[in-house]
Amino acid sequence: MSRAEGIFLTMWVLLLLIISTAPLVDASSEKSGDQSEEKRELLGVLQKVLEKLQNRRTVTWERRHSRLPGCNIGDFCTVKKGSRFGQLCDCPRGSKCNLFFLKCL
Repeated sequence: MSRAEGIFLTMWVLLLLIISTAPLVDASSEKSGDQSEEKRELLGVLQKVLEKLQNRRTVTWERRHSRLPGCNIGDFCTVKKGSRFGQLCDCPRGSKCNLFFLKCL
């Protein structure tokens, strides 16, 4: 299990624990109002973290299958280190990566 998957599962468990304990809190007291607001904030933060992890998962999937992200025209598409070139992204259709400027033209 990768680290991202472990974090993802941990977040899901925390989310389920928060949701399962929500009905046990008495809604009539002032503290419960504060606690429910805090829980909403925590749920929002957890949702953002889960979305970020989901986005990371697609990026790692694309890397495994040799797919590079797309570039816009004028963006840097290649890096040169010594005599070697490293491709950062794929240029859009109708343009190609210029090895002098290292940009999509």
